Amino acid sequence: MSRISDWFAGRTSSAQHDGDDPYAALSARLGDYPPDPPVHRGDPHTLSAADRAENLARFLACDADRIATVIARLAREGLDGTALLAGGDAALAEGARIDAWLARWVPQRPLDLVRGDAEANPPHARWFASDRAGRDLVFSFVSDLARLNAAAIIATDPLFAWTIVEEALDAAITADQPGEPSDRRYHLCLVRDRYDGTSPVVLDLPLALLALVHARMSPLGVPVQATFPLWLSSIRDGAHA
Repeated sequence: MSRISDWFAGRTSSAQHDGDDPYAALSARLGDYPPDPPVHRGDPHTLSAADRAENLARFLACDADRIATVIARLAREGLDGTALLAGGDAALAEGARIDAWLARWVPQRPLDLVRGDAEANPPHARWFASDRAGRDLVFSFVSDLARLNAAAIIATDPLFAWTIVEEALDAAITADQPGEPSDRRYHLCLVRDRYDGTSPVVLDLPLALLALVHARMSPLGVPVQATFPLWLSSIRDGAHA
C-alpha cells in the first residue's frame, strides 16, 4: 500500500512541478516531435574546439531534415513554413502568422507576488546543458525554428551561413574593443562575413529565438518588441550592409 501511495505522491509532485515549468508544458504539447540532441552538451566555453566542431558538423548535416520537421509541425497548426523559404513579402506575412501563433501557444510563467517575474531572463544554462528531449523537448523545436528563420535569411542574402564564433571570428567582431571577447564567443551563430575587411554580421539566432519564446511567457504582459522571423525585414532592407 505504501508503494502505491509513494508512486501516487511522486506522480502528483511531478505534475505540480511541470505545471510550474512552462518549458515542460510546451514539451508536452509537442507530443511526438522528434528531439534533436547535440553531440556534446554543456556551455560552449567549457567544450573543446573539437567538440564544438562536431556539434556544428552534426547541426549542418541535419539542417534540411530538421527544417522539414518544423515545417511539418507548423502545418499541423495551419501554418505554411515553406513560405519563409520563398522570400519576399510572403515570407514576412507568414512569419507574422507564425509569430501570432507563438504568442498564443506559449504559457505564462508563474508570477511571484514579491519579485514579479522571477525568471525574466531566458534559461541559457538549461539550454546548453539540455539533451533537448523529454521535459526539454521544446528546445529542439526552438532550435528548429531558428533553422527556419536562418533559411529565410539565407534565401534573402546567401552570404549568410552557420558557423561557430571561434577566436579569429571573435577578434573580427571585437576589432574596436581589443581584449574583450564578445558575448557570442564559441556560440553557433548565423554569420555574414565577406572577408573584405569589414566587420562581419553575427546573429546569435538560436539564443535569440529562445529569448523571443521566453519573452512571450512573461506573466507581466510586457510588450515583446522582437517578432518572428528575427532580423529578416532589416536584412531585406539592407540594414546590415
